[in-house]
Amino acid sequence: MKHYNLYTKESFQGKNLERLEATKLTGGFCTFNQARKMGAKVIKGSKAVARLTRLVQDSGKDSEFRSYPVFHQSQIQLKSEDK
Repeated sequence: MKHYNLYTKESFQGKNLERLEATKLTGGFCTFNQARKMGAKVIKGSKAVARLTRLVQDSGKDSEFRSYPVFHQSQIQLKSEDK
């Protein structure tokens, strides 16, 4: 797995994979909230490396694409690594 989600451990596919390949970074990526759920934090001042999209279907509404910023594993700091 060259590009995968740190939180779910699933590989990215389609346009999202192309966007991540364009960053020239390999390894894990996750959103801000996913980092928090893992007990980690995004290093202060870090900028998202890409904006990925996902199809969301709300009950009673049409489907829509939502985008979300993702951070590379080098921008994520586990709580045990705090100084």
